[in-house]
Amino acid sequence: MIYVTAEQMRQIDHYTINEIGIPSIVLMENAKAQISKHILDKNFDKAYVFCSVGNNGGDGLAVARDIYNAEKFVKVYVIGKIEKASTDFKINYDILKKLDVEIEFVDENTKFDITENDLIVDSIFGTGLKRDIEGIYKDVIDMINDTQAFVVSVDMPSGLDSDENKIHNVAVKADLLVTLQLPKKSLQDYEGDYVVEPIGIPEKSIKHVLNNAS
Repeated sequence: MIYVTAEQMRQIDHYTINEIGIPSIVLMENAKAQISKHILDKNFDKAYVFCSVGNNGGDGLAVARDIYNAEKFVKVYVIGKIEKASTDFKINYDILKKLDVEIEFVDENTKFDITENDLIVDSIFGTGLKRDIEGIYKDVIDMINDTQAFVVSVDMPSGLDSDENKIHNVAVKADLLVTLQLPKKSLQDYEGDYVVEPIGIPEKSIKHVLNNAS
């Protein structure tokens, strides 16, 4: 099995989008479908999606749409400012708003009522995280880890480094990790359950980056 670094995955994504011509929003839709199939077969009362405003968060928003379309309860908690959101995040955010999906921006006064019968989607941080998690982000991850809900992480458990088996101060304890297209290097030592799901990145993109790696 091939394991890639965060930088290699970034280059593979870049080549796919800019050289092959597959739009990033298409890859996000593909990711959504692969993540959702591991969620919609679960029995849960309510689903709560936790996301920041980057593309990992955009994946989570897209998954929230699938949960909504399956006529299950879903609420989204956003950590961060919408003004700093990525383009694909904003696309999915606007869709959820038009569907009247409940979205709450997290601050120090936010209250959570999550039970052991619920499901959490962790799409806060992806492969690009290289700094310690502090403040409201740490508080949310601590809260997630304190619940008894079933937790599904998108691409990486938020807080776990993609390249090394180390935690950036705190990390989500996922019951299931759905990592996208290729497993990340640190997952060689990962002790939790994870699956690798393709999102439509051509083999040409992967070979182009890995064959030219120094």
